[in-house]
Parts: sequence; structure tokens; C-alpha cells
Amino acid sequence: MAESLILWLPDEPNGPNARHRYVARIVFEVILCCDYHWAENQAEWLESPHRSVQYGGAIPANTQDGIIWIPSAGLLNEKGSDVPAWIWSDASNESTPGGTRLPFGVRSESDDTIVSDWWSWLFWMTVRLEEYGEHELDAFGRFAGQKTLGYREGWLARPEVEFRVMNWAKAHGIAFQPSDYRVVPTIDVDSAFAYRHRSWFMTLAAAGQDVLKGRWSRFQQRIRVLRGVQPDAYDTYDWLEQQHRLLGMRATYFFLLAKRGKYDRGLSWKSRGLQAQIRSLQETADVGIHPGFAAHDSHSNEAMKTEVLRLTEIINAPVIRSRQHYLLQRPRASWRRLEELGIRHDHTLGYADVPGFRAGMSRSFPAYDLIEERIMDLELHPVAAMDATFMRYLQVSPERSVEMVAALADAVRDVGGVLRLLWHNESVSDAGEWMGWKEMYKQMLERVR
Repeated sequence: MAESLILWLPDEPNGPNARHRYVARIVFEVILCCDYHWAENQAEWLESPHRSVQYGGAIPANTQDGIIWIPSAGLLNEKGSDVPAWIWSDASNESTPGGTRLPFGVRSESDDTIVSDWWSWLFWMTVRLEEYGEHELDAFGRFAGQKTLGYREGWLARPEVEFRVMNWAKAHGIAFQPSDYRVVPTIDVDSAFAYRHRSWFMTLAAAGQDVLKGRWSRFQQRIRVLRGVQPDAYDTYDWLEQQHRLLGMRATYFFLLAKRGKYDRGLSWKSRGLQAQIRSLQETADVGIHPGFAAHDSHSNEAMKTEVLRLTEIINAPVIRSRQHYLLQRPRASWRRLEELGIRHDHTLGYADVPGFRAGMSRSFPAYDLIEERIMDLELHPVAAMDATFMRYLQVSPERSVEMVAALADAVRDVGGVLRLLWHNESVSDAGEWMGWKEMYKQMLERVR
């Protein structure tokens, strides 16, 4: 059974601010599932029968009586995206959970050791403070995983925040409630069908391009699909749902309903075939919006709002789930925009160029608004691995990809977390560049279940 803890901030006469409350919520509610509350004064804290945790201030003289001390490096008292200069903690010091160094070390007053303010590090990781300010971005305007401190320190290979928090709890004998490991497949639908359910104008234009460019095999395939002689390669939904059902998994599908553009090349949202497919999937899976590239790039909410309203009309229900097209995220703006549009669950938190845990988390957790300094009404659902990462960025084989995802699954299983996978309906088509990846998906799910 999880135990109750009482928390105390000796240096804060006004009590915990939003950042303190945010970190405590992730540590004790999201990860450890412990009961806790903040002491209103020192007397309440000292007289409480519960385990005591002190954040900041001088190390208490009576730590031998069970008081757990965490030093403060100052980040949780900052505002906005300001980050104080840090020193690294000593890896071997018992205050550093996990046994390897962390930023935001605090030099001990009694000796030369540098103890760890891992609460500041947790805030820095989950809020993604590293991604604020001026950075070199990729061709799509994304922060690359290989540019991160987490990549250099080896933190992406496992849910590092969850691992460190549990390590801290175990080291101090804190009883917490373990959760069950889960696998959640998610499917992005950028192109719902390869040839079917497009307007006659689009079909004729595409066929004309096939002829002009001498793509005779593609032209003949298009004709066979439209005549009903062979199935549409991207119509993989029944097969996907069969795999999920056999393994007891419930998937989430994200549909691109954007106006056609350079990076938004899906079917028209008015396509009856597309609408029928979305409604059909509602019976066995969850459905969300896949906001387009142009909508994300816009300084206005209107384009994204229009796409959300389109899906609302199709499913006849509020749209509360999203994943940004191309995994696009803009610090300060993206989370606020989603919250304003009524989205409550975002599944974009992952890197395109490398697999792993962008915020050190596998569990879902609340977003934090650095502008208004508040916990947001938006839950973030981290993505551990994406099909295009393996095939296009890392250029590894389907077989090697299975092994890499299995390693991530083992790391998530160790902390009782949630393994979220990002695949596309066309990547299990066994067509074109995705030849051989259909069987990979089946093997992968069987390995990680």
C-alpha cells in the first residue's frame, strides 16, 4: 500500500508556487501514486505522523528521524523560460537518484560534495525548457532529438524521469503503488486511401501525371483499384484492428483533415469514403485530429479550429485528442493553442529523428504554461517510437526495428509505464518503400505486449 507524505518549503513563506505543485503532482500522483499534502507551517510539518519531505533550505539536523531533504538550485523560483547557470551533481552522492550525474547540483555547506536538486531537473525535462530560445531546427522547423542533452547523456533510452523518481522512493523506503505496464498503438492517417474516395478531378489529374511521367505501373494499379479488381493499398484499417483486437489493445487514430497544401496532402474531409471510415473506427478505437502543417505554422487559431470542427461534424462528438502533423511543436504556442481549442489529450511528444522519451516520461502527464505559470488543462501522452524514424531517419531494417522497440518496451516495463507507438496506415501496406513492414508491425506488437 502506498504511504502518505507531508511536504514542506522552509524558504517559502507564501507556500508552494505553481512550479512546486507541478513537480509534486508528477512525482507523487503521476509516477508514485502516493497520497501527499503541503504543510501550511513548520509546526504542522514537524508534528505530522507522515513521512516528511523538505524541499530547499538548509539540510535539517534530524534527517536521521526520517526527514527527507531535497536541496533547491533555484529553478522552481524563476519565471518564464529563464534557467539559472547550473553545476552537475556528484553521481555517487546518495542525493542523486539513479547513480549518474544530473544538472542543478547544489554545493554542500558541510563538505565538497555537490548534491542534486532533481526536482529542478524534473521540471526542466517535463516542461521541455531545453527547447526554448534560439536553436538550430530541422527542415520542418522541429527540434531534433540528436541535439538534446538527453541524447548526449543517454536519457532517451528509458523513461528517465520515472526511473529516477522510483529510484529515489526505493532508496528512502517510500512505499508506492506500482502500476501495470501497457501498450497503446496509435495510427496517423495522412493519406486515408491511395486511390479510392478521391474526387474525379483529383483522380484524373493524378492519372494524367502518371501518364506524363511514364509511371505506367502506378497508372495500371490505379485503374485496377478503381475498378475493384484489387484492394487499395492504404486501406489497412481492418487488418490493423484485427491485430489490436487479438492482443487486447485499443488504438487511437489521428486523421488529417487539412486544406490541401505542400505538406498537407490528404483526402478532402468531404470525401464520403473517408467519413465512413472514421465513423467505422469509432466502434472499436479512439479517434482524434491530426492538425495540418499549415495550421500549426499559422499565427492564428482559425485554420486548426476549422479542422477540429470538421472532425466534430463527422464523429458527432467533441474532439479531445490530437497529434500534430510531422510531430510539430512550438514552445510557448502549441500547447496553449490546443488547450484553447478544447483539446484535452495531445500525443505529439516524441522526436522524429530518434526513438525514445522526449520528456523522460512514458506515462501521460499535464502540460505546464510558462507564460502564465500554471498547470494546464492538457494531458501530454509521450510517444516512444515512430515507424518513419526507423525507415527514413535511421534507415534500419524492419527486423532491427523490432529489436529496438523491444528494448524500449523492456525499459517501460521496468517502471510499469505506458509504451505508445506511432505508426501510419500506409506503413503496413507492403507497398513501395514500406515493403516488409507489415509483418514487422505484427511481430513488434507480439514482442512488446
